[in-house]
Amino acid sequence: MSNSDTPFNIEEQIMSMRKYIVFTKKARIRRLLNYAGYFRLSRYGKYLLSFTGILKTKPNQELLYDVYEFDIELRKLFFSYCKNAEVQFKSHLANAVSLTTNDQNWYLDDTYYTKSRGEKGSQKRNANIRHYSKFKKSIVEEEKKLRTNTNKYPEFKEYRRGGARATKKIPCWAAFAYFDFGSITHMYAYLRGDLRKSVLTYGYTKKRYGKEVTKQMDTWLDAIRNLRNVCSHHNKLVGKTSSVVLLDYSDTPALLPSDTDLFSRMYALKKVLNQEDGQKLKSDVQRIIKKSKFDVYKFNALPNNWEILYDSINPL
Repeated sequence: MSNSDTPFNIEEQIMSMRKYIVFTKKARIRRLLNYAGYFRLSRYGKYLLSFTGILKTKPNQELLYDVYEFDIELRKLFFSYCKNAEVQFKSHLANAVSLTTNDQNWYLDDTYYTKSRGEKGSQKRNANIRHYSKFKKSIVEEEKKLRTNTNKYPEFKEYRRGGARATKKIPCWAAFAYFDFGSITHMYAYLRGDLRKSVLTYGYTKKRYGKEVTKQMDTWLDAIRNLRNVCSHHNKLVGKTSSVVLLDYSDTPALLPSDTDLFSRMYALKKVLNQEDGQKLKSDVQRIIKKSKFDVYKFNALPNNWEILYDSINPL
């Protein structure tokens, strides 16, 4: 079809898939298109087609099924670890800052934030300040919803009119269980510098952390959030690039062959997860690769030496 934005039926979709792959069993392609949709499936075909220089021919339908099945398993695995990282970091953030400030509702108080995020350049400072008002408004509105929406959040009834604590706001450790990870990452990004460091001291291995590490943490959290969104929306993960991950200064530059690929997401996860989960992630990825018919190295899904690189990542 000449116009890719024009609706077309399954039979036309089958024919259009011939741009990407060679197939003989239309019935199987038809079933997969009915399930996954043309746009989603064609992304895998386009990805494989970019390797014709290695394949020496157009990819076939078996290869398409192999990469599709591998991607499903990979997404399920990474979603699980993103969830662990999210829950863990929410706990670190709530506990560290509330204990440091002795304020359970610190997340609603401007005193604990730096609107400019400490940027020196006027353009970035002004952009951060403009975005802060939107971020703060969304946090305030979300907390209010938790208190006022009786049907959706009956567990917070004691914070509503008539309750013993009706005049109080919801404490951070309860509210964060309902806040999305995007709100949490923005919250950490806007925290005062001393509080940003206190979160790392509370949750990780060292007694002191510098300003640079907090900036690196911003990129790790953002990478995990982006990875989580890809997995939860069932989008193609293999071959996808995303936001830039900054390297911890304690690690050697060779640890990140690319700062936007899938391995860089694994780097971010190992930095943010506790050490036990970080080590388990490696063995789980190994298991999926071993079980899969898809050659992850031939198609650059991961570096050939990713296991050595992963083991060399220093704990935070």
